[in-house]
Amino acid sequence: GYHGRSSTVCISGTPVTRPCGQLQKDRDDPNQGSTYGPCRLLDFELEMAFFVGGEENNNGSRLTIDDAKDRIFGFVLMNDWSARDIQKWEYVPLGPFGAKNFCTTISPWVIPIDALEPFACPTSAVAQTDPVPLPYLQDPDYSSYNVKLEVAIQGEDMSA
Repeated sequence: GYHGRSSTVCISGTPVTRPCGQLQKDRDDPNQGSTYGPCRLLDFELEMAFFVGGEENNNGSRLTIDDAKDRIFGFVLMNDWSARDIQKWEYVPLGPFGAKNFCTTISPWVIPIDALEPFACPTSAVAQTDPVPLPYLQDPDYSSYNVKLEVAIQGEDMSA
């Protein structure tokens, strides 16, 4: 994460509490000040995350891109939850971290990287040319995985 928060990483399905914080009273006029209350602009981002492991590297030693690939054990689905209205109001005096990602949920299963190999494909950028990365970041196997992710939301008032 942006600030290394791991205390609120939990398994998908864990209830997420809507956070409270300072909200701008009038979206068009910040001079109106703030009020305290529950987030009104809650969102989440569907992402893929990965677990790493392997032998410990010596302090200060660097890994190549190939070394890094050997350290990835597997992938999980991840939701990064944010309180956008609280984040917007807090951002100027406090920075983006107060409400940016107040919770992270991950799937309870890990997909080993080998299971994704049949879905390997070229990246949407095709080549590492715009801009050309520095040599230590150049990937000889510049590729990605063709994994289609979709989100559906069913609220309490919606039928199954």
